[in-house]
Amino acid sequence: MLSVLVDSGRTLVAGIDYAAPSTWAAIAFVLMATFYLLMRTGFDMIEQICNRTYIYNICWEDPAVDHEIMNIEEEDVIFRICSAGDIVLDYAIEGPSKIVVCDMNQHQLFLFELKVRMLRDPNLTYDEWWAIWGSSDADVATAVWKRIRHTMSGDGRKWWDPRIDRTFRKGFAKSGSTGFVSKWVISLFWLGGFNVKEWASTGFSHEYIVKNSKILERAAFFFRILFPTILAPFAGVPKNQLGEEFYTVEFYENILREIFLDPEFGSKNYFYRFYTEGGYKDQTCCPRTLQKEHFQKLKQNSGCFEWHHATVQETMERVKPNTFTKLVLLDHMDWMPNRMVHDEWVALQRATRPGSLVLWRSAFTKMDDKPFFNNLDITDLSPQYYPKDRVKTYPGTFKTNMPIEPLPWVDEELSPCQKASVVRKAKTTAKMILHPLTGGKINGHGDKMSAFYAQQALGYDAVRESMLVARPDMMTSFGPIKEGHTWLDVGGGTGRNLHYLRAQLDRFQRVVILDICKELLDIGEVNARKSFTPSQCERISWVCLDINVPEVRSKLAVVMDNDLKRGFDTITFSYSLSMIPRWEEALMSAKSLMSPEGRVIVADFDTFTENGRSVSDFVLRNWYHQDGVRIEAKTREVITKNVFPRSDFTLHMTRFQRTLLGVTIPHMVVCCKQQTETNTLGYRRNSSLANILKSKEQAEEKKME
Repeated sequence: MLSVLVDSGRTLVAGIDYAAPSTWAAIAFVLMATFYLLMRTGFDMIEQICNRTYIYNICWEDPAVDHEIMNIEEEDVIFRICSAGDIVLDYAIEGPSKIVVCDMNQHQLFLFELKVRMLRDPNLTYDEWWAIWGSSDADVATAVWKRIRHTMSGDGRKWWDPRIDRTFRKGFAKSGSTGFVSKWVISLFWLGGFNVKEWASTGFSHEYIVKNSKILERAAFFFRILFPTILAPFAGVPKNQLGEEFYTVEFYENILREIFLDPEFGSKNYFYRFYTEGGYKDQTCCPRTLQKEHFQKLKQNSGCFEWHHATVQETMERVKPNTFTKLVLLDHMDWMPNRMVHDEWVALQRATRPGSLVLWRSAFTKMDDKPFFNNLDITDLSPQYYPKDRVKTYPGTFKTNMPIEPLPWVDEELSPCQKASVVRKAKTTAKMILHPLTGGKINGHGDKMSAFYAQQALGYDAVRESMLVARPDMMTSFGPIKEGHTWLDVGGGTGRNLHYLRAQLDRFQRVVILDICKELLDIGEVNARKSFTPSQCERISWVCLDINVPEVRSKLAVVMDNDLKRGFDTITFSYSLSMIPRWEEALMSAKSLMSPEGRVIVADFDTFTENGRSVSDFVLRNWYHQDGVRIEAKTREVITKNVFPRSDFTLHMTRFQRTLLGVTIPHMVVCCKQQTETNTLGYRRNSSLANILKSKEQAEEKKME
């Protein structure tokens, strides 16, 4: 019986026509279905790939765009995530002082090291370089490998020894997970009725693709089905980087049209020709690193590289302070949580010279998903450079200059005096839950707050830490903290937010904790004296006052040494706006107290849906209403349209949901800041004032002429 099955299997396999595109389409379908089922079970495909090989055999960014933005100079020290390494080789042609790269995938670094070691071989000729990386000539690759093998790192030599011949004999374009998946992607075009080989035989004629453009629509349909579910991991795209647009046919159709309907595709788009032709067939349509005119410069500057098997943050912590003048971060922040981005940028700032250019890309066209980005004056380059980008991988391209003032360093650990025993937490929680039944009827807002919080004050911080989860995210968006910074924390209560910035309190001129509940302020002041130095405590004022009283400015001026002309640099509402009856007036009052470079940040509860009218919203709203908390969609609209219109302020809103005791609760962080810009020295200033100064300078120059 077994022999019959074996013979039948052999007959079936022997009868398969491997030259037919339909065969590869069927094989692709079976493999993709298998991978899909694996990932549904929690299988991490990207991790499995990185444990075995590199993902990228070429970089998926357009170096021409990088050069136009960066303007690389000889004194530059550049950092970039490695990927396949060909773009940093392109940077080296310009002769910068040094280029440092890192990658978490060791195999990407093995590929990069192989290229660098070959370039450092004094006997390497251009013909050999082209034969290896342009034509994938296995014999030449093996011969050069034997010459440079001893210069490789031990791990790199061990990895390439059994692979060098096989990689180039099969075709370098087919190596790595992107090379592997490219074969199946071409099959998707075939499923749509598009014969890529036939198009290639016409020299990638523009007339041919225009005539057959309907094919792209059909191919887009298959991309919609297969890319987000199966192909994405092979392209190094994690699930949390897939936005809503990745699940629409229109998204893929637009990208395919922008790429393939470009009249210059055949003459300039070497990225996709690399995969469709199995390598670089034409020396006039290939990367600069493979063009003969740049070969000698590339060899001469091949000594400028330094590489690290590490994360970006680890690499920044290894180098000397103020090392880098230009940084290229690719798209890796897309899949990082806000706190990880915060920690990385603190390390980036340490390793970077003030005012240095930082460039990154994103699968998203906005940077609203992480509150930390509110610290930066970000320029959206997408409208200008996406049309020029030949790869079209990333819809978003952004840059900023590194501020000279320290970014907020947020320490989420409670101070010892804020911690509470299990018994204390239980008592505080019980009082909080039972308050609607035991509190009685009280009319005055201040009296209500005192009645609600007085009995909870001692255990307040410990209990609320797991409930008010947007506070740490709010503090990561605090803004660069300059010497003499001023901060108004509205509804600051026990001063919990102070402890997030305990490491930077010495930089503040004045911190005002404003609240109408004296019991919370008293606890906060006691905790501050236990946690901070006397000098730091002198900078903190505990003010029992309603922000809506008409004389709020004059009263705050007293604690500001009668100097409130420039206003507060940061004003925060940490789950307090939803408890202020006249909350719209409170926002207007905060707006009037902002400095020219100031910001107002609101962290609070949010609605589940955009309009706040779902059943879940109804339940949430009524439950919190018992404690005097107002939750409605109108809050977002008033903040972003009425009080802080986008025409006058830079706005960022992050909405997210977290689970508490099995119950999902929506939260938000909204940052409204004055429109500022950071110059090439790292100094921030109000954009309007900067434009006025620029106009005056231009007027003076005209007078001089």
